[in-house]
Amino acid sequence: MKINSLEEMESIVKNNSHLRWDGMTIVLLVEENGYYTKNGVFDDGEWKTEYRFDMVDYHVWNIPDRYLTHVQV
Repeated sequence: MKINSLEEMESIVKNNSHLRWDGMTIVLLVEENGYYTKNGVFDDGEWKTEYRFDMVDYHVWNIPDRYLTHVQV
């Protein structure tokens, strides 16, 4: 899914507790067994898997469709 505006991305992040900002990068934390993955992080007392989506153009992010099950748009 291609998000084309900062306002839309801010709204998506604000309404989804598993999304965070890291600068202009979107961070998605999913409750998979992150202990055994290279992108595992220990967050809020449990291991999660972290996926990072950098801005590809000015205020444009591409989030693969397979991660949209975790994102409520």
